[in-house]
Amino acid sequence: MGSKGDHLDKSHPRHLKMNFPYEQSVLIIGAGPGGSALLDIFSKEVQIKILGIVDINPDAPAMRMAQKLNIKVYTDIEKALKKSGNCIVFNMTHDQSLSEVAAQYVGSGSVIGGQEARFFWHIITRLQSVKSELLDNQTRLQAVIHNVQEGIVLIKPDGIIENANPATSKIFGHSSNELIGHHVEMLMPKPSEDKCEPCTWIEMIAGEKSMLGHSREVIAIHKSGRKFPLEINIAEMELEGAKHFVGIVRDISERKRAEGKLTQMALYDQLTGLPNRTNFFDKLEFSLSHARRNKSVLALLFIDLDGFKKINDTLGHSMGDQLLQEVAQRLRACIRESDTVARMGGDEFTIILNNLDDIESASSLAEKLINSINQPFTLDGKTCNVGASIGIAAYPYHAGSTNNLINAADSAMYQAKANGKNKFEISQS
Repeated sequence: MGSKGDHLDKSHPRHLKMNFPYEQSVLIIGAGPGGSALLDIFSKEVQIKILGIVDINPDAPAMRMAQKLNIKVYTDIEKALKKSGNCIVFNMTHDQSLSEVAAQYVGSGSVIGGQEARFFWHIITRLQSVKSELLDNQTRLQAVIHNVQEGIVLIKPDGIIENANPATSKIFGHSSNELIGHHVEMLMPKPSEDKCEPCTWIEMIAGEKSMLGHSREVIAIHKSGRKFPLEINIAEMELEGAKHFVGIVRDISERKRAEGKLTQMALYDQLTGLPNRTNFFDKLEFSLSHARRNKSVLALLFIDLDGFKKINDTLGHSMGDQLLQEVAQRLRACIRESDTVARMGGDEFTIILNNLDDIESASSLAEKLINSINQPFTLDGKTCNVGASIGIAAYPYHAGSTNNLINAADSAMYQAKANGKNKFEISQS
């Protein structure tokens, strides 16, 4: 503690207003230069109630200043948070973990730290001395927020952009001149293009899905026409009695790509790209529920390759992997988009057939699958052949639950192997 507070904190305030029409309670973490300056600013504002200041160093500058002002001082952050209750917390230290601790008590939206704390500190400082000038000359606000990494947009109630920092131009691809004076909806898809998210300015600030005080992920539009995921937080504030809105935005494309990769790794087989065992069970449960509601037929096929072990042993695992990839492609080519083919592990695959009229449709597909897999495979110039033993079970004929359906299809597959392999059998249960 006691540092300059230049660490970037990603959280955003929920309802902090620059003119404070009501008393706002605040707690300051860090009694160094940043905390001292903030304490000096807030102590002069009658609408701000300083609940206390926290620092592990009881002799830090702001601690002594607070004692003179009869403001409580704490050396234990959790004790201070418990005593303070609902308030805005300013973390003026380098330590991001203190913001995380504070968020556990007041919520991440009520914690301001790092560059964001410095940003609001500068805003408040300037509002004290040049409020009227700031309203007339928005370039001063732009100078304050010029180096903030997130995009910051000052918006009128009618949605017209009054100012935007360079990061906003970088995010959306528009120059400042192309943004200022234009409606904020130029940065959002038309409502008809994306009905899942609030896409009008009115909906964003006053609709049922109002974003005021909450971080939210939306779809935005780059100048090039490219759509991309955006995290946005809109706060309402007043400047000299006039209502304004501040939007803090961040392009989260990289984060979404990373999340997509994690999902791919968690739910899809890395060799074939097919849904994995975990994903298969989820899809089967969903398909079975759909079949129950719509009184339709669902068929489950269990497929085990015949002769795969010999290829794996004689040609090597690399060739075996290539064969599995080729098999996956052939299976995918035989089914509809509404169906699912998954790899259970090794040389075992499953197929979920949705919305069938009868079980004969599954039998026809099984024959098609066997014929497709029986075609020779060419792997690194070498030709090899495998077969497929397939077991079929269907809802509602053979089972009414996922476990029973899986057991029935698995048993039928083993029956196909016992009856000579490279054929299909329908469950007798």
